[in-house]
Amino acid sequence: MLDSALYIVPTPIGNLDDITLRAIEVLKNATLIAAEDTRHSKILLDKLGISGKKMISCHDHNEEQRASIIIDEVKNGGIVALISDAGSPLINDPGYRVVTLCSKADVRVVPLPGPCALITALEASALPTDKFMFLGFFPVKEKELTEKVQSLENADYTAVFYETPRRIVDTMEIVGKILPEHDVTLCREMTKTFESFYRLKAKDAATFLKEDSDRTKGEFVVAIGSLKQENSSVPAPVVKAISELIKTSPVKQVANVLSELTGIKKNDLYNLALELKNKD
Repeated sequence: MLDSALYIVPTPIGNLDDITLRAIEVLKNATLIAAEDTRHSKILLDKLGISGKKMISCHDHNEEQRASIIIDEVKNGGIVALISDAGSPLINDPGYRVVTLCSKADVRVVPLPGPCALITALEASALPTDKFMFLGFFPVKEKELTEKVQSLENADYTAVFYETPRRIVDTMEIVGKILPEHDVTLCREMTKTFESFYRLKAKDAATFLKEDSDRTKGEFVVAIGSLKQENSSVPAPVVKAISELIKTSPVKQVANVLSELTGIKKNDLYNLALELKNKD
C-alpha cells in the first residue's frame, strides 16, 4: 500500500502507452487526483480502466486554493496524484505553488520520473546535452522575442523552447535572422503518429516549414545549439564575425584583419573561415 503523500505523476506527452507502471499504481490508489484539466485527464484514466476517482482541477489560476484541499487530504491519510495534461507536472505546467505550499505544511512530496517533452526532444536533437537551458515558451511579443534570441548569440549551451504551431514560422524567421549559423532541431508531434525531427541551420528553418503546411502542424519543441567552434581556440564572437564578414569579403582578407584585431593565428582563422564558406 502506498504511503499518504502528494505524488507528482508524469503522464504521456502523446502515446498513451508511455505511462509508467509506477504512475499507474499511484493513479489506481489515489484518493484524490488533482488534474490540470479533469476532462482531458479522464481520457487517460479511461484508457487505464481507472474510474470512480475523486478529481479536482488544479491549474495556474487556482493552485493556492487547491493546495489547501490537497494538504487536508494528505494529512487525513489520503493519497493525492498531481497530473498535468501531458508530461511532467511543474515543467512549464501548473504545480509549483502546490508543491511549495505542501512542503511548507510538512506534507510529503513524492516525485515520479517519466515522460517530459523537454528531455525527449534533447535526446533526439543531435545537439550537445551536457549543458542546456530550458526557457519555456518563446516570448509572444516581437521585441521580447528578439531580445531573448539575441541573448543566445554567445551562449555555450543548448537552449530549448516550446512553441505553438500557429507561431512557429514567425518565430523561426526571427531566430534565423539573429542566429543564422546556429544548428536547430525542430521536434514536432513527439511520440505521436506524425512525429518528426527537422535538423537544419536556423537561417533555413522558416523557409523549410513554409514549403509544406504539414510541417507546421502539432506542438513543437525547439532546440538551438551554440555556435559550433571547429577550432577551440576561436571564441564564439569571432566565429560569428567570420560568418558575417565572409559574405562580402574574401576569406584571406577576413582572416588577416581578424588576426590583427584578436591575436589569433591567421591559419586558424583562415581554415575556419574557409570551412564556414564551404558550408554556405
